[in-house]
Amino acid sequence: MRKIELDSLRGAAAFAVLLWHTTASSLHTFLVGSNFQPVDSFWYNAVMYSPLRIFSAGPEAVWLFFVLSGFVLTRSASPVDYRWDAYYPSRLIRLYLPIVGAVLVTGIAFLLLPRQLTAANSVFVNGLPTEYSVSAMLRDMTVLNGTTTANVPLWSLQWEVLFSILLPVYVLAARAFPRIALAGSVLLIIASAWTGSPFLLYMPMFLIGSVLGFHWEAIADRLGVVTAGNLRATVLGALGVLLSVVLITSSYTFNFFIAGQTGAAGNLTTNVFTVVKLTGICLLLALALTYPPLRAVLRWRPLVALGTISFSLYLTHGPITIGLAFVMGPGILTTITQIVLSLIVAVLFYFAVEKWAHQLSRRVARAIRARWNAPAPRPQAEPAA
Repeated sequence: MRKIELDSLRGAAAFAVLLWHTTASSLHTFLVGSNFQPVDSFWYNAVMYSPLRIFSAGPEAVWLFFVLSGFVLTRSASPVDYRWDAYYPSRLIRLYLPIVGAVLVTGIAFLLLPRQLTAANSVFVNGLPTEYSVSAMLRDMTVLNGTTTANVPLWSLQWEVLFSILLPVYVLAARAFPRIALAGSVLLIIASAWTGSPFLLYMPMFLIGSVLGFHWEAIADRLGVVTAGNLRATVLGALGVLLSVVLITSSYTFNFFIAGQTGAAGNLTTNVFTVVKLTGICLLLALALTYPPLRAVLRWRPLVALGTISFSLYLTHGPITIGLAFVMGPGILTTITQIVLSLIVAVLFYFAVEKWAHQLSRRVARAIRARWNAPAPRPQAEPAA
């Protein structure tokens, strides 16, 4: 299922991750705010501890990626005659070639932007590696055994690849047991806070997206109230978008419930906000496909362009932003340079690596389908005696 609105939503999420990393690495106040600590400036507080945080809500943007992947891949794989033999090589090519390319970009960034620990750097920057060995590069290229922090965003690809491998299980669960799948996902996410397991936290997010994707037609019918085009539909849809933003940023807006909490109370609070934020993400995804004004916004050309390079931007901005933070030190000029250079590198990476990987994956899938769909050869006539 290829929708411009979903691509643009993915692009906006990738840009939010970029803003999260640029501000955390070059503006110390934002790093303090990301840890739910009070900051001195009224305006910083207004941006970080309100629904305005939606523009730099990095962790929540990654959750949106997970839900979107579950939604899109499950919709694609839902037909009963879906060709799994073509899916696996195509999907792995589409994921792993950009991953390998991103690791090489990371290695180049370490050479061109040398990293030296200084007191001026933020705690976030000084906590990242200053060297990138061949063994670390090989580990990052495989991702399934976890990744280093040399390219910070790569950590999420471990779960993306694992979900891609387990997609048939997710499709089956979404088709046969949707209510159990949703309830189980919530319970596993709740359990993750007590166990500290990232597997229990992230893998159910894909399952939530899978359930939404497999049963999308029925869900879209329920949302017909926002597609009517009248004043009531417009108001309800606008309230829905506002509600989704409030839910996604709820932990920041109500950070006083989080700050200082530890133990069981802290785990419970974390669970509550995680489920609330995922609810907002699902609502935003649904409205992106049904609410006409939001669909129009997501069809805005700059957002469409951002959606086109979203995966490349996500994969390559990490070593660029952190490398520049080491070289230039903190400050607003660093932030601007990080954003501009990250977008330039993402565009180059898209045309040099990601677009080529997409084309190759499609060719491989077509070749496999053609091989198995080709008519059987006619039997040869017996040679004359």
